[in-house]
Amino acid sequence: MYRAGTLILYERRGVYEIESIGEPPSSVEGGGLYYKLRSPFSTSNEIIYTPVDTTAFMRPLIDKAQAAQYLELCSQLESCPFSSRKTMDLAAHYRGMLASCKLEDCLLLIKEIYAKQRELASHSKKLGQVDQQYLKLAERLVCEEFSAVLHTTPELVKKQLYAAMRRKTAVSKESAAQKAAL
Repeated sequence: MYRAGTLILYERRGVYEIESIGEPPSSVEGGGLYYKLRSPFSTSNEIIYTPVDTTAFMRPLIDKAQAAQYLELCSQLESCPFSSRKTMDLAAHYRGMLASCKLEDCLLLIKEIYAKQRELASHSKKLGQVDQQYLKLAERLVCEEFSAVLHTTPELVKKQLYAAMRRKTAVSKESAAQKAAL
């Protein structure tokens, strides 16, 4: 059981703070204790009540050191963009990657779609709607978590994330050019 004040990742919805633990304001059959969750990044003042014994995915956020490690890992991840003419297959692939809510999987998904976006841009094409939807979701999950632990904004984290991916691309191009010269 988590304590009030704890920041958690709640399913694929993002970062939430546990404001309190107790009975919800309206009577719910079976009663019991509920977490009162509020997103520190939402302007809608949405509140979620979920049972403390829920089967919904929740995990505590990483710490600052882990965030730095994940940013470095992002530059080292090798991605292989998934392509399918069937949007259902593409959506299923992306849903499968996000099912665990693991940071590595979210980062890999971002990098995969980013590589796809770069490839399409070289042919003057754009990402499809499914790619855009899942890219935004993965970016939100990663950037909210990193910004919460690094005490910065999701926008700044997003810039750092893409800078890390570009560093890897630049290093890869440089090493490929060196190999070609030999």
